[in-house]
Amino acid sequence: MRHLVFTSGYTEPIRLGSGEIVPGRCRGISAFVLEEDGSLCPLGCSPSVPNPSYLTVRGDRLYCVSERKDFFGMPSSTVSGYRLDRGSGALTLLGTQLTGGQDACFVTVSPDGKWLLCANFTGGSVCVLPIGPDGAPGCASCILRHAGRGSNPQRQASPHPHQIVFSPDGRFVYVSDLGLDRLVCYRLDPLRGWLQPAAERDIAVPAGQGARHFVFNRAGTRLYLMTEMACSVDVFSFDAASGRAALLQTLCCLPEDAPESLGAAIRLSPDETLLFCSVRGCNRIASCRVKPDGTLALLQLTPSGGEIPRDFVLSPDGRYLLVGHQDTDTLLSFAVDRDTGALTLVSTQPSPCTTTVGIL
Repeated sequence: MRHLVFTSGYTEPIRLGSGEIVPGRCRGISAFVLEEDGSLCPLGCSPSVPNPSYLTVRGDRLYCVSERKDFFGMPSSTVSGYRLDRGSGALTLLGTQLTGGQDACFVTVSPDGKWLLCANFTGGSVCVLPIGPDGAPGCASCILRHAGRGSNPQRQASPHPHQIVFSPDGRFVYVSDLGLDRLVCYRLDPLRGWLQPAAERDIAVPAGQGARHFVFNRAGTRLYLMTEMACSVDVFSFDAASGRAALLQTLCCLPEDAPESLGAAIRLSPDETLLFCSVRGCNRIASCRVKPDGTLALLQLTPSGGEIPRDFVLSPDGRYLLVGHQDTDTLLSFAVDRDTGALTLVSTQPSPCTTTVGIL
């Protein structure tokens, strides 16, 4: 089955939380077709808002954040909605709204399709925006700022929300905060679009790891967290009823003698037998077997085929892994061996300064 794939990245220079300054080479949001054999065919590039650093696709709508320090003098990023043409991959802008914080780095859609939720990395905040009947985002209904700091004075002097994920039952929202080494929990009021703190369900992460991206299994019994600063995966047991979580395992995803590296993205395979994560610096994709007890066994550390594998996705059938590279401007597809976790390169396409990959 053919799938639409979208990539985006930095169109303007930006200073990241790690201190690195990335030049902007992206031209907007690019569309590709993933063919049945795993090859990638470019469809074109739609001009977009500046620095569309993270995107998500829902039906015939695409939403992306614009990772910026200010918007016409206001200390805020923006989030934009687009209508997408499934045939051509072309995008039509529906509307843009402020996120209420600097350097927005993540956007997701609520399970009922009525709300957008965004994380502002440097702004230290999360926001909720209504989605209008036409798919356009409305003015924020809620903006909450985190408070505190972590153990690393260089990277964790203030809060840095990085990702927002709904619990498997859809009742709660968890926000990974790199600056606090914490997954912060909220209840989403589905009528007013308010986030209500549920601190009793917060999940502490070992100090100095830098919580980045995470995923629940469908049963809601395990949580897998990729840490940016430690380049490891933390495996937690999770009780959906009480919200209690316990750390079961920390798995290092670095090869021996690895250069300075940063953890990035994490994904479970559709059948939940494999887990993958990307590591920037050493530029590897880690393939892990999910054992019967939910812990992980490291299978492979495969070179990603480029520099800085910031994001990747799996095809809906789990046969292919598509990874974008921020510094070498490429999108690669790999065939996945479901028995061994091995990745075999299938196709390479130019994709300047890629920071996010989405698939439909």
